[in-house]
Amino acid sequence: MERKILLKQLHDGLRQYFPAALWQGSSQRREIALTFDDGPNDQETPELLTLLDQYRVTATSFHVGVRAAAAPRLVKQVTAAGHQIGLHGYEHQSFLFKDSATLCQELAESQRLLAEASGRSQTAFNAVRPPFGHFTPAILQTLNDTGYLPTMWSLVPFHWLQSAEATVRQVITGVDNGAIIVFHEGLPGPNVAKLTATILPQLLAEGYRFVTIHEMWANLQRNMP
Repeated sequence: MERKILLKQLHDGLRQYFPAALWQGSSQRREIALTFDDGPNDQETPELLTLLDQYRVTATSFHVGVRAAAAPRLVKQVTAAGHQIGLHGYEHQSFLFKDSATLCQELAESQRLLAEASGRSQTAFNAVRPPFGHFTPAILQTLNDTGYLPTMWSLVPFHWLQSAEATVRQVITGVDNGAIIVFHEGLPGPNVAKLTATILPQLLAEGYRFVTIHEMWANLQRNMP
């Protein structure tokens, strides 16, 4: 319980000091953004697509540029299924070690790769989640100035370090309106698709609706005075 409180305090503090990033959706809407980092992954991406289709749930996947280049078929399948794809760096390296010009160049290249694989416009891939959650005020300013949407999270279950039961409990007890949940593809630990299969029906039964990051951002803007 103490760990949960500390994580919430950290999240709320960062959200207060860095409001230019998306940390959570509207507290007035019973909606959740389910997101997956580090893909595409040859094993887990197809499993997740099948599962999401089964429950008619849309999600957002933050893909790594070089991994998208190696698996364009999976990129196309994700977008064809109606899911959003965001950017998770070009090589999953911390943004802290890149100057603005290099960062923008790599993000643009990732956009090009995703657009080429999916047949969509490069501007469709404008949500960016920094690898490891590393950012500075200057990085956020660069992302906003160049038309990107810096996207963080409200709930990150450490599924690669703990049991499936602990992860399910962490999500079910920690979720609330506007939550942005982060899972990771390709990490050790319990299978992510199986974790999601356990969590989805419980959250749906509680009346939550699943939206993409783009939808969540649009809903927030509509509620602004």
